[in-house]
Amino acid sequence: MSNITTDILVVGGSLAGLAAAITAKEGNPDLDVLVVEKYTAGYAGKANRGAGIMDMIGDSDPEDYVKYHTHYIGEYLNDQDALRQYANTLDEGVALLDKWCGGKVDKNPDGSFKTLKWLAQITGEDENGKRTFDEPDHFPWTLVCIELDYLLPIRRYAQKAGVKFIDRVGVVDLLKDGERIAGAVGYNIDTEEQMVFSCKSVVLCTGSQNYRVMPMWSPGRGEGLAAAWRAGAQFRNCEFGSFYNWTSLDNFESNMGVEFALFNDKGVNVGEPHTRGEHPDVDANSLAECYKQVMAGNGPMHYHQHENPLMPYLSSVLASDSYFNRPYADDFWGRLFFNAYSQQLSDVCVPGLIGEFSGLKVDHSFATTIPGLFAAGDICYGGSSTAGAVPPPPGRVRGSGLAFAQYSGRMAGPSAAAYAAGVDQGTVDQDQVKAIDDRFMAPKHSNGNVKVMEFIPEIHKVMQPLGNSLYRKEDRMEKAIERIEQLKKDVANVKADDAHSLFGANEIQSMLICAELFFRSSLLRKESRGWFLREDYPEKAEEVKWYTMQNIDGKMVSGEQKVPFEQYKYRP
Repeated sequence: MSNITTDILVVGGSLAGLAAAITAKEGNPDLDVLVVEKYTAGYAGKANRGAGIMDMIGDSDPEDYVKYHTHYIGEYLNDQDALRQYANTLDEGVALLDKWCGGKVDKNPDGSFKTLKWLAQITGEDENGKRTFDEPDHFPWTLVCIELDYLLPIRRYAQKAGVKFIDRVGVVDLLKDGERIAGAVGYNIDTEEQMVFSCKSVVLCTGSQNYRVMPMWSPGRGEGLAAAWRAGAQFRNCEFGSFYNWTSLDNFESNMGVEFALFNDKGVNVGEPHTRGEHPDVDANSLAECYKQVMAGNGPMHYHQHENPLMPYLSSVLASDSYFNRPYADDFWGRLFFNAYSQQLSDVCVPGLIGEFSGLKVDHSFATTIPGLFAAGDICYGGSSTAGAVPPPPGRVRGSGLAFAQYSGRMAGPSAAAYAAGVDQGTVDQDQVKAIDDRFMAPKHSNGNVKVMEFIPEIHKVMQPLGNSLYRKEDRMEKAIERIEQLKKDVANVKADDAHSLFGANEIQSMLICAELFFRSSLLRKESRGWFLREDYPEKAEEVKWYTMQNIDGKMVSGEQKVPFEQYKYRP
């Protein structure tokens, strides 16, 4: 066992964690800041596996962004003050990220950031053979592109600032001194060595829960969410953890814009009606339409790629230098696309659960309800209520993943530092350490014989179906909860033989906690709003509410709060 003391412990070394660590250290150089990453900081998470696009206000007005997002995306479930704070710092965030990574955001010849609006259409080519696009006024924001190896120089920037790093150690639980945070317990993922961290504040940057269904999002396994839940933190908007994207069973890669060209087996385009009007990105209704069509005997569904109006756009952003200059990203996406789509045998498409459960509640300073515990990134996207009635990034706004990760990190870092500067080191309770060790190590001493990778598909069978997780109905959700309750008992049969399978068993426990929170919170929301759809409650409720969940004496206790429109600018 190792004992390590620091002032600020940042758990997670992807973009949100690095942003929190840098801003905490630069604002308070005398404080010790330590980043602990389960894999390797700079390579971890999903931030450097995506499209590399990031929100920017550009020539638009941040207030127009707030108004648009509240009405068309969040459907008035937003914390409008949090959304405004976010919108007002988007451009500043792009500039700061470019500084940290040494200029890897693509630029025009004059040094300004090169931008491209979502749904822009090709108008021709410039004198250098680069595509030109119109700049439609569809949306009051635009997008920049960043080279996909940008996290490594950000790690180096953090190290130069004095941030310390420990890689290949996964934090599994939090320690408390009374009601406040006192530290955390982690284990080396190769050797099983226990590491006990004593600290004044913790920033959780461990991502959302994605249930290991879709490959690109598989790093999000919810361990930080489960640790916060066991510690007693309050959660909010748990019912919005059901993001899906379209995929093929031949390759499991996501396709964007499928709803524009989604045909049933009778040859009818059933997706296009759901793209009319304001349509920032894939919405829940086209996915619900898939469920209805299949149940009516009109499946399987087909994606006619040549009819997707996004294809010229997407080919200019990913795996192409026709607009942006990103050699590393072009090579990455080019190889991935070739390997994926060269194996595709048909145009049949299916919905693939991404999940993005992100219900850890935070305030505007990204403090949780536990003193000394802060959060940043996808772990608290839904819990912040910034985006409203949508799952975490892309949350119908492509580029919001990087934007929110960086923004929330640079909000949480200074907040955690300010807290740490005003308190003494907490006392680490050895009884808590032992209880955590007993829980984490239990699968190694189990008499069962079920392997981790045999158990996880049983969770998939509950979470993946559209009729359970997206187009919801009370009886189906009740059955899902029954199955989750049984799987919680069956975990005792999971056998771990090494450190990696121990972490796999811990991930299973995290998945089951998040799944139960998701379904129990979904039962509370008796309406259809934004990404949340219920077959038995197809209309919006008159009262707009947030629903909360909290672990009180081992029980999931729910609560509710009316959205305070009396203090907001925009009202339904």
